[in-house]
Amino acid sequence: MPALPKVSVMKLFPFCLPLTFLIYLRKTKMGVETVITFEASVDCIMLEFYVRKVDGVLFGVVVEGQNVVATTFASDESKALQNMQEILGFGVAFQVAGASSTLAEKTLTVMKNVYGGKNPDGEVPLSMERLPAYKQRVLRTVSQIPVGYVASYGGVAEAAGGGARAVGNVMANNPFAPIVPCHRVVTSSWGLGGYGGGLRVKFEFLKREKRGYTEKLDVVVNGRVLRVFPVELVLEKGGTLLGKNYSPPYIKTETNVKLPEKNIRLSLCVS
Repeated sequence: MPALPKVSVMKLFPFCLPLTFLIYLRKTKMGVETVITFEASVDCIMLEFYVRKVDGVLFGVVVEGQNVVATTFASDESKALQNMQEILGFGVAFQVAGASSTLAEKTLTVMKNVYGGKNPDGEVPLSMERLPAYKQRVLRTVSQIPVGYVASYGGVAEAAGGGARAVGNVMANNPFAPIVPCHRVVTSSWGLGGYGGGLRVKFEFLKREKRGYTEKLDVVVNGRVLRVFPVELVLEKGGTLLGKNYSPPYIKTETNVKLPEKNIRLSLCVS
């Protein structure tokens, strides 16, 4: 299979080891070109990117060994690659890899279940140790919001620390969507707030997660209380704001079309 296009170098994601840029000019037959290399204490950082398309939605996961580095979902492959570029924060060459990964298979199944409004049915090891400590706390707190419930940005801040705006910033840069359910974080007045995939997508997520609960629930996270509320409180207001008649952009009817899973290896070699 042909290699996918290379992505230009942008910035370094916090989980990367410190790298030193070396920029120099090199003469070629076509003229003079700029060459960028890196210096580091390792030879190569190898990541694997797996994608699977189900009912018009493409789910993607990046794994490193036995850890999940990042996840994403999108309407097509180009958007998924763009999402991963933004999450990882550095330019890498996307190459087709060989065998599948048991961890990737499990993660993709969990993602599909969460997207479909089902219980995750399993846990996957999310690699958070290289993220800032506050971001880790917020992501782990949001991970405790059960299906069928929502929490406010301020409520998450009370449990994780910081303020509502800081929580919103973490949600806007969630590297593990939809496994870490940032779509379940809303405003204190039951508005949808924000969502990188669009408010209609967020509304559809919550609609699929409706369980008919009527009572609030207190979830203890690291000794602090995270108060969550039935998703129904958001659905009525969200439906009014968005309008009842629309077609969600990520759901298609051509379920008879099946694309094979692609295993794409991302490699950032440094010397």
